[in-house]
Amino acid sequence: MTAPVFPPDRYGRRRAPRAYPRWLVPALVAAVLVAGLGVAGKLYTTYGDDHVEARVLRYSVTSDREVRIEFEVSGQRETPMTCAVRSRGEDGSEVGRTEITVPQGDSVVSRIVTLATSKRAISGESAGCTPQR
Repeated sequence: MTAPVFPPDRYGRRRAPRAYPRWLVPALVAAVLVAGLGVAGKLYTTYGDDHVEARVLRYSVTSDREVRIEFEVSGQRETPMTCAVRSRGEDGSEVGRTEITVPQGDSVVSRIVTLATSKRAISGESAGCTPQR
């Protein structure tokens, strides 16, 4: 059986038949979703919530080039952690930073750090903890 022939320019352009099967687009969408969920799961296990909290208890600006920061780390640490503390200047830029190693365990660990700064600091803050690899 042949396709009907219509007068030219009367009914608009006709579509060409599909060159791919109907199931291909849903299969590709499903494959992209599964791959995205896999990548999200891997990123969460690597960088996700580790139930370790680092917080600054107090800080004091001791001079134009130094700040004293007291912070604590709490939560279950299966491996030693590297915790960063930093200080910011009046314009919001980071003027001092250091990293402290905290041993594994589930006890609360407190540290006092005297941080050298490049100019006068107005804050002392925790920049978070990451497991040592």
